[in-house]
Amino acid sequence: MIFVVETEERTLIAFPSELEAVAHCEGLDVEAAVWLFWGDDGKPLEPQFTIPNKRGFFLVRNGTYILAPASPDHHAVLIAALDEVLTFESPAPFNSAQGIRCYLESRSAV
Repeated sequence: MIFVVETEERTLIAFPSELEAVAHCEGLDVEAAVWLFWGDDGKPLEPQFTIPNKRGFFLVRNGTYILAPASPDHHAVLIAALDEVLTFESPAPFNSAQGIRCYLESRSAV
């Protein structure tokens, strides 16, 4: 599970895989910090571009990236960031802050 927050609307979306999350979040927006990522354990992830975004006079092109553990202080753990989320766009249990907290707490007990 990859958790993603769109920072302008403060909307959280849960994706079953990194592949789906990366496909949804365009590289140009990721580079502009429009999207923030967390892993299944709620720890922050950061993009590492394997092919950089390209900007020209008449053309922009999204690069490609993978998600890796974030450097310290990159952004908050998901439990702390949930208070800033306004909208949840995922099926239960990921459709509320409480549902995600319960999920993360159950993962840490394993």
